[in-house]
Amino acid sequence: MVVVDVSWLLSVSTLGIYLHSIFVSITLGLPLVIAPMLYKWWRTKDEDYYRAAKVATGVLAVNFALGVITGTLVEFGLVQAWSGSIFVIATYAFAPLAIELGAFIGEVVLLILFIVTLKRVRPSLSLGVLLGYIVFAVFSGMLITGVNSWLQVPWGTGEVASVLYPFLPSYGPQVTDVQALVKVKLALLNNLLAGTPPSMILQNSTVAQSVGITLKEPFVALSSPYALASMLHNVTAGMTIGASIGVLGFAFQYLKTGSFVYRKLLRAVLPVLLLLLIVQPVVFGDFMGKMVAAYQPTKFAMIEGIHQTTQNPLIAFLAYGDPAKPIVGFDAFRNASSKLNGTSLGDVASTVIPGVDSGKASTIDLGGLGASDLSKAEARIELLNPAYYVKIASGVIALISVVALTALLYRAGPISRLTNTIIRPLGERRAVLIFALLMLIGSVFAAVIGWYVREAGRKPWTVYGLVYPEEIVTPVQIEPAVLGGFALLFTAVSLVGIYGMYIVSTKPSRFTDLLRRSVAEEK
Repeated sequence: MVVVDVSWLLSVSTLGIYLHSIFVSITLGLPLVIAPMLYKWWRTKDEDYYRAAKVATGVLAVNFALGVITGTLVEFGLVQAWSGSIFVIATYAFAPLAIELGAFIGEVVLLILFIVTLKRVRPSLSLGVLLGYIVFAVFSGMLITGVNSWLQVPWGTGEVASVLYPFLPSYGPQVTDVQALVKVKLALLNNLLAGTPPSMILQNSTVAQSVGITLKEPFVALSSPYALASMLHNVTAGMTIGASIGVLGFAFQYLKTGSFVYRKLLRAVLPVLLLLLIVQPVVFGDFMGKMVAAYQPTKFAMIEGIHQTTQNPLIAFLAYGDPAKPIVGFDAFRNASSKLNGTSLGDVASTVIPGVDSGKASTIDLGGLGASDLSKAEARIELLNPAYYVKIASGVIALISVVALTALLYRAGPISRLTNTIIRPLGERRAVLIFALLMLIGSVFAAVIGWYVREAGRKPWTVYGLVYPEEIVTPVQIEPAVLGGFALLFTAVSLVGIYGMYIVSTKPSRFTDLLRRSVAEEK
């Protein structure tokens, strides 16, 4: 089989997604800082809350623009780099992405409305508009996550993946035309075996006509329980990071100025963040872990470091709800795949499509294919297992930090007394900054490493159990220097954007002056 090196493209794609996620997190989380400010302003008439909301709104506006810029770069970049993904975009992802466009328009309209009417309408009305914006932003994030979740667990393909890899479960209802899916897979493999870029066949009208309609239920990607767990887990993780950035800003100003105004602002935001940091890892994280155990057995074995099937009552209880259930390892996966030794892809294809010409792909032995792919997945255990537990530890640090910060700023009985005793040598302001910083670092590490585990854990496939990265990569040869240029562009745009948000948050008057000068020069 032809070996295609996609490592450079994977690296640049990952960098772009990570940088874009910075702005997405702020888009989701900063409104959770602004909303308590507006509520307090509404109920107390205290202008300190209004001023804080105004500055945070300026940061949100700059961040939103940067999110649009980086999002456009990433989306176009992904489609161009992984041109074979157009098949997924035109089928399983079509309905979610079409709805997401509507959600994005809702975000834009309500954000602009909120900005231009702030202090021109009643605080309660501004709060209502902001909450509407949050709903659209969350909905947009959930839809995008739903599409990514289909790549992780191809819901709606029924038993197809388990025919190739007997250790995989069924993926929901069979709403895919199996004959069409087999035709696409054979076309991709035969082009790969012939040394022709496989994704090119998807641009061939003759191939498209021979394949026909693939999907019968356009919304199936959103009906997956794995997608629901991912939506809740990932979107709230982004909210946590965005809100933690706002809290760190207040904590920094509290240390720098000593003003109790910032202590007051922190007290307004902390309940929201405390709730997020309890629900996100404990409730949604547990739901996510159970879905991985149920639908991605190789990923689960990778993150738990299970080479050989074993008993572990604690992990089994957390993953399956049954402490007596064994944790299945790669030995069991190999045994299952070995039952297909001597069965060729051509044999399977001819049972689905009688008389089909499977080409060179017909000789692929499914037992050997399974063994080869399992070896590639198992080789990642030494990386993914510790990464997963670093992620868990990071989340614990974030949770402990927000509890300590809340105990420090609120009277919470023995917890507050204990916290005050521990931090006494530091002083309250330094302790507030340290806890806020640890909370942000813990949240960021948990999310960044968690996303790495999520993506690396579905390898060697791009669509779990069905499609490899080599089958959908662009046929255009891209030089490493060009990819390096894109990486620099992504990084430069992101750094300039972060600096711009820093200026808006720390020197709002200077930012306003810059805007005025810019407008004056244009006139």
